[in-house]
Amino acid sequence: MDIPMETPTTETTGAAAPAQEAARPTTALGWAGRIGSWLVLVVATVIAVGLLAITVGPKFLPYEALVVRSGSMAPAIPTGSIVFYGKKAADKVKVGDIIVFNRPGVANEKVTHRVFKIGHSDTGRYAITKGDANGTPDDWQVPLQGTGWVASFHVPVIGYALVDLESTIGRLLLLVIPALALGAITLYEIWRDRGGAKA
Repeated sequence: MDIPMETPTTETTGAAAPAQEAARPTTALGWAGRIGSWLVLVVATVIAVGLLAITVGPKFLPYEALVVRSGSMAPAIPTGSIVFYGKKAADKVKVGDIIVFNRPGVANEKVTHRVFKIGHSDTGRYAITKGDANGTPDDWQVPLQGTGWVASFHVPVIGYALVDLESTIGRLLLLVIPALALGAITLYEIWRDRGGAKA
């Protein structure tokens, strides 16, 4: 007499659902950590590139880069912007150009202002400059001889961070932050791979 054998069935218990629900926050938290680490790395990289652009780049490439620390050229160039300048022959400078020059009578201070007027004297051409946010032109004359630096474009905001990074501690942090971000990403990848292998 043959006794029919029952086919084993797999039952899903109620414990599986909570386990799946518990796994979801962990996955979400992992993704949030990963995205956060990448964002920190991207920001640190941008700052590092900016720092190299204003310290190392001008020594090898034909441009200058300076951080604007006053609001005299707002809103065209906001405070905290990095301005990049290209070379231009002095006889080609015209009204409306934004130039950088040494402030007359003040050592080691550069001014970025717009050419308001061009005049001529016995010694040659000169520019009268004016900050866009200032009510009156500057009270000096900038000689236009040889070649000078004319603003090509600017990058806002990032100059604030670069000013802080001029200190030794700031530059140290610039190296530490990307290293920590890379370490966090690496540890997360190892943790994720091991978790997948166990599963």
